[in-house]
Amino acid sequence: MTTPAVIDDLILPERVAPAGTPAPPPRKSWPFLASDGTRWLISRCFGIVSIIFLVAAAASLPIVQLVSFGYLLEVSGRLARGGKFSTAMIGLEKAARLGGVLLGTWLLLLPIRLVSLLWYEAYLIDPGSQQTAFLRILQITLIGLTLVQILAAWLCGGKLRYFFWQAVAPFSFIIWLVRKTASSNHLRPALNVCLGWISPYLVQNLCDTRPLTDWFVPAILLKKFVKGTVYTDARDGLWNFVASLHLWFYFKLGLKGFIGTFLWLVVPTAFLMGGTATDTLASLGSALIGFAMAVPLFILLPFMQAHFARQGAWRGFLQPFQVLANFWRAPLAHLVALLLTLTLALPLFLLKIEEIPTELLWTLSLVFVVFTWPSHIAIGLAYRRGNRPGKQGRWWISLPVMFLAIPLSFTFVFIMFFTRYVTWNGMWSLLENHVFLLPAPFWL
Repeated sequence: MTTPAVIDDLILPERVAPAGTPAPPPRKSWPFLASDGTRWLISRCFGIVSIIFLVAAAASLPIVQLVSFGYLLEVSGRLARGGKFSTAMIGLEKAARLGGVLLGTWLLLLPIRLVSLLWYEAYLIDPGSQQTAFLRILQITLIGLTLVQILAAWLCGGKLRYFFWQAVAPFSFIIWLVRKTASSNHLRPALNVCLGWISPYLVQNLCDTRPLTDWFVPAILLKKFVKGTVYTDARDGLWNFVASLHLWFYFKLGLKGFIGTFLWLVVPTAFLMGGTATDTLASLGSALIGFAMAVPLFILLPFMQAHFARQGAWRGFLQPFQVLANFWRAPLAHLVALLLTLTLALPLFLLKIEEIPTELLWTLSLVFVVFTWPSHIAIGLAYRRGNRPGKQGRWWISLPVMFLAIPLSFTFVFIMFFTRYVTWNGMWSLLENHVFLLPAPFWL
């Protein structure tokens, strides 16, 4: 027997959506899906690069370093809470937008810097020459035009292409006109015949044109001026964007994480520093005590930070046995994460052999972020694996693997202990401990 639903499908093959229901977006053909996928991949790669540079810039500034430290802790914390791998890429879209604004602004300012340099050289040679006067006029004109260009791009949303819309506009207009022409009633049936075999949705996608006020900078600005929303849109957009960055949250998390980590490190570090102060037997005993305390601590402390970031509370640093139990349930994952963390921390010791000028300190932070971000991801994934419901450790696997972590940690402590003879801060470099703290600690 034919059901009522089948009868309805036979009578009304195309159902009419209720009034007020928004029309579903057109389905994408495979060429447009490939194009969207390529743009998505480029955007994600640009977002990752932007995050690295932004976090590195923050890590090189006193106090602001805590924001970058909190961001890295939150990376492992999200994974430790059971998040997917994509959750470790925090703020990719926001970073891509901010990175585009900074990159576009910097590129537009380059001609001004070049002309200013040429004018200054001409001024030093002959202040009253025609060339000097011409370069001065060119400099002032270029500054005015560039400021207008930058302000227009900012007001339109700050996308990277908005900073160079004059160069992009001809190609965009050609594409827009072709798609407008293709949507005509006379040409569309022919396109269906010629291109329908590629994908049944290709012609529909080709004819789907966006209004000029969505991509053409002068049209966007004109629309804002006509509506009278230039100032309010800029104000609200800037406020909402800054608020969405959650800087205060990362600062508090970084401050708590820094204090908790430093309190765990201060005692063994003090003994290690005592072991390098003199050549007496007391110094040797102090070094041995420092090694005995640092080796097991360095095994657990990365995962203790993830445990803290997972909860966001001070008590996370006061529960080492829970972290040890998590290690027991997933020993191989923890060992791999520990190996990756300690191995990636070694190159930064080489950058501390010569003192880096203050204006280049961000390069040290850049290397720190590049090598530390994967470590926090690995630590979070290892913690998540050990925190799975019903996960149980087997002593014949967990015990040998956990013992393998001891020589690994000892090797790193040994290398760190003797780097005080090659770094510019000497004995005080042991307080830096960029593995668990900050790349360029402001207290030094």
